[in-house]
Amino acid sequence: MKKYIKLITLTAMTLFYSCQDFLDERQVSNLTQDYFNDENGLESLINGLYVYARVKHEWEANGARLTLAETDAYMTSAPAWARMEVGVYGNDLSNIANNMFNYLGNANASFAPMGAYPHINNCNIALDVLENIAPGVFGTNQSFANQRKAEILFLRSWAFYLVSNQLGDIPLLLTPRRQDDGIYYYPKSSMEDVYNQMITDLTFAYDNLPTSSARGRVTKWAAGHFLAKLYLNRAQGAEFQNSSEESLRMLYKGTNANDLDNAIAISTEVINGVGGLAPDYWTLFDPAVSESNPHPEVLWAAQFDTNIGLNGRFGGNRSVNYHIGNYTEQSGVNRSMIYGRPFGTFKPTDHGYDNFKDKMHDSRYAKTFQHEYIGNMGSNTTSFRWTDATAAWWNANKPADQPEVRSGDIRIQNGRRAIIYLENDKENALDSMEVMSQPFQFLVRWVRSAATGNYYYRLFINGANLGLATQTAPYLSVKKFTDPTRGGSTDESNFNSENGTRDAILMRLAETYLIRAEAYGRRGDYASAVADINVLRQRAAFKGGENRPSSIVQWYPEANELDNSELEAPYAALGDSYDRIMVTENHFTPGTIEANREGYIPTVSTKRDMFIHFIYNEKNREFLGEGIMWEDLHNAGILYDRVMHFNQMASNRTGLWPVAANTAGGNGQNGNGKGQMQRFHTFRPWPFNYLIQLTDQNGQPLDQTARNEYQNPGY
Repeated sequence: MKKYIKLITLTAMTLFYSCQDFLDERQVSNLTQDYFNDENGLESLINGLYVYARVKHEWEANGARLTLAETDAYMTSAPAWARMEVGVYGNDLSNIANNMFNYLGNANASFAPMGAYPHINNCNIALDVLENIAPGVFGTNQSFANQRKAEILFLRSWAFYLVSNQLGDIPLLLTPRRQDDGIYYYPKSSMEDVYNQMITDLTFAYDNLPTSSARGRVTKWAAGHFLAKLYLNRAQGAEFQNSSEESLRMLYKGTNANDLDNAIAISTEVINGVGGLAPDYWTLFDPAVSESNPHPEVLWAAQFDTNIGLNGRFGGNRSVNYHIGNYTEQSGVNRSMIYGRPFGTFKPTDHGYDNFKDKMHDSRYAKTFQHEYIGNMGSNTTSFRWTDATAAWWNANKPADQPEVRSGDIRIQNGRRAIIYLENDKENALDSMEVMSQPFQFLVRWVRSAATGNYYYRLFINGANLGLATQTAPYLSVKKFTDPTRGGSTDESNFNSENGTRDAILMRLAETYLIRAEAYGRRGDYASAVADINVLRQRAAFKGGENRPSSIVQWYPEANELDNSELEAPYAALGDSYDRIMVTENHFTPGTIEANREGYIPTVSTKRDMFIHFIYNEKNREFLGEGIMWEDLHNAGILYDRVMHFNQMASNRTGLWPVAANTAGGNGQNGNGKGQMQRFHTFRPWPFNYLIQLTDQNGQPLDQTARNEYQNPGY
């Protein structure tokens, strides 16, 4: 705290230069407080507040670690993190605590302090100058001043929201601090007070922001989306006011009988104002479209630029690095711009794949993942080779139009398929000789030994165990962040660059629909909720003439549902598949075929509870990898229960998963959970490095008793 509270005496300025990818961060070492007291200085300070929008995407150890992984559907690929071991999660000196310290605010030798509270203090300074000095146009044009005030309040609320999601009760700092007096007295405010403040501020923002603005600046619709979500979160938390579980009781944010109605009303205004979803799900993430002509469905996005010098201290949108498994090992595929840099940091859980219940008809499964890779190494290929056994199998069973092969030859040919993934279940395990005898790496979740009849889970092409936490091994990867301009251009020499240049979506209208749907359902209006969910399903359906990925059609057992014409290249859908994925109340009505197929956890038995869990199943299908699900499951109070039932690496439960013959290693498949998650992990620890810098009102350091009282339960 002592280091980062001096945040404004020497600050990094951020200026707008254009409406597209506008953040230009420049270090200015000779600024004084007086700079912000004139019109240009205040405008620069407000513009600079937008740097904080990048927090979830600019650095793995900051936002991404805290908002992406260890949910029901997404996990860290490294075993210690995925298991939620004590050294990573369980104390105030753990890795997670260190990430929280960065999240709250930390000093940097070459840049201004970063994090939530330095940003909040900058917001407070901007508000103070705007309201009490009102320089230039801020004093002569009330409409302009209100718009800029609305932006400040939105961006301050965004920081309070992100931090309270992690920690619960937090310091609610509303006045500027310009000098370091050695007193670091920051008592926590209740979640009720934090939400009252955010709702008040977002109401002002919603009333005073324009419906359109320069790209990257917040609008009325972004504020409305955020405000509706706050109303929904408060209504969710109200149910836990008297819970016997402390971790649920901590979610209480106050009670207001109108919260669900307000969430519905404001969501409706946003939906009507924006005008609809992007027609094709993939165009939201296709860099050829999303960077040049983003659809209005994107309500707010953090801005990055192909001029990587403008992207701040971490060089850009780092999410390009975190979602991609290693596709280069003995595959004949080299790192390339189109496939991304394979850091293998985060990956789906098995449930994350299996939650897509209609893989043949819900195009989000095809469009979320990179299902196959093409060999690109030419004569320098690292492909594995045919063996006597695999060559013999292939020659005996190959398609008629494919050539025979010889033992010892390179198996993967340049320009041909190099890797294909299949997320099957044990009941649909493939024959091991078939899997191991293809002219590509065939990475199949379940295979059955042709010799012994044993079942094996996630074998590599050399027979090695990939396990549940694959680390940097190949896995079916989310492709939403693939960036062909990382490093600043499309030059293939940038294939090792970590510096992403694409804007990062923070809010989009599909979520607004699901916010309204959940509010309707919690109010008992299931028909209206289903109508909203089906807006997403209509977009998700394959349209007539749209091609399915060949690997899905050729290898998933659901392909037997398709017409014969759809089984032939280019695997075009015969017609719109919406009727196959349309949602009805049966999907969350106990005892129905649809509800049973959805796979609810055993403790979810009523229609109301099934509905709530269906919403979060649908959110996982729509937003997998986008960084909102940890927070949403947390605020709904269902994070722990879903992680324990669905995320085998984080759970400590036994017997919930199918058993394989390859149980070796700490993350092998033996049917049991590998994790150490506890209920209190749904809130994070206050970092030791933060606590030891706190003082009382007189500047005296807090004693151990006071620090223990400040700390969250369980740590």
